[in-house]
Amino acid sequence: MGTFAIQIAKWLGAEVTTTASPRGKGLVERLGADVVIDYTTQRFEDHVRDMDGVFDLLGGDTLTKSFSVVKPGAMVVSIAGMPEPATAQKDLKRGLGLTALFWLASFGLRRSAKRHNARYRYLFMHPSGAELAELARLIESGTLTPIIDRVFPFAEINDAFAYLETGRAKGKVIVTMV
Repeated sequence: MGTFAIQIAKWLGAEVTTTASPRGKGLVERLGADVVIDYTTQRFEDHVRDMDGVFDLLGGDTLTKSFSVVKPGAMVVSIAGMPEPATAQKDLKRGLGLTALFWLASFGLRRSAKRHNARYRYLFMHPSGAELAELARLIESGTLTPIIDRVFPFAEINDAFAYLETGRAKGKVIVTMV
């Protein structure tokens, strides 16, 4: 997700600040990152301020700390945090029950966002033929480059999952059916 996020942000004209290990620094720079913070030795919240927005891929403490680095009123979007009430209403088109559940579950995150004068939104991914077609067009034109870390045959699917669980994958891990 992160390798596409960097490229899409650059395509949209954003200046991109990201975190990476020393092993991943060259990759994110090749993808267009303007500033790279070494998360093995630096805390991002000590090095960035007044960001226009944050796209969080990790959740937890990283998400909570992200509220402190954005400009007042800026948005923090997460794919790893807790869904908030708007997710139930706008993305899932559900009623009061799920909205209330998400309200309770995300209360701490929303309170933290409010304390920092930030906004929070969970990104609920849903299938979209139009969006997939646009991504395909960007890949075919060379605007986006899929990063493939490793390819495993189906017979080694357990190894593929074990590799993913190490957290060391830099790009996509593919399992082939052949």
